[in-house]
Amino acid sequence: MSTNRINHLKILASLVFLLIAILIVIYVTVFFLHRIPIKYAKFVDAGVIALVSYLILKIITLYVNDVLLKYLDRAKVHPFVFIINMVGYFVIALAVVASLGIDVSSLILGSTFLAAVLGLAAQSVLSNQFSGLLIIITKPFKIGDRVWIHVWQFSIAYGVIVPKYFSSDLLYNNGFLGVIEDISINFTTLRTDGGEIVKIANNVLTQGAFRLITDTPVVQVRYEIPKYLDISQFRDEITQKVSTISGIDGDPVLNIDETTLNTYVIMVKAKFRGTTPEVARSKIIENIIRIVEPKRFSSASLSNFK
Repeated sequence: MSTNRINHLKILASLVFLLIAILIVIYVTVFFLHRIPIKYAKFVDAGVIALVSYLILKIITLYVNDVLLKYLDRAKVHPFVFIINMVGYFVIALAVVASLGIDVSSLILGSTFLAAVLGLAAQSVLSNQFSGLLIIITKPFKIGDRVWIHVWQFSIAYGVIVPKYFSSDLLYNNGFLGVIEDISINFTTLRTDGGEIVKIANNVLTQGAFRLITDTPVVQVRYEIPKYLDISQFRDEITQKVSTISGIDGDPVLNIDETTLNTYVIMVKAKFRGTTPEVARSKIIENIIRIVEPKRFSSASLSNFK
């Protein structure tokens, strides 16, 4: 039996025991000790219904999650559990309202003014929950995806020096990069590359853009070379060395991308599988340095000698 299954069974058993204990305490308090006045009985009933219903809902979701995980991966199971939670919370709310003596049908069908007031008061909360449902249905990303999230709410302006022209580095100042760990009713949880846990409100995410980081990134590296070095001296050597990098998928491509008065810029493009763009780019640059720089210094020394 897997560790996750054992943990789920322990949690399920704890919830069952907690539910039984609560029912025993309430029964003794009401029927033997007579500690609750009659006028407060309906509030006690509402509280009991809410608590017991919540525990039952948690037991059901844990059981469903445990059963479905035998046949599906976590990313596919999550939408089912999410919908069960949404429906369950709605049913609990109706049950609590009904236990307080309020006519649920008239509340749902006839109270336009109340609905407007509650809608305005709970606009942010409801927006969060409907946004969570929208994310589950449309699936712009799923649990386990590595994404870069860009949203206008996180836009920050920094005073920076403009990066050098021949660098392919990019400056991102309005997002988070990491792996999606959970999508709940109100928040989406992201673990960043630095290990931090970031919880982002779902209604913020529905207004943003997402860049899905694939398992086969295409990496581009630009490198400036003096014109006294002919590209034919190292073109084949560079492509051969890059081809030996672990995780490369297919043959690399080397082209001249730009030229200046005294230099030209080569671009090496290669597709990788099972590695991050940062690691692949570093490996390509290492190989270019080992090949080009000795030729640069030897040619420069020969020129000075002449």
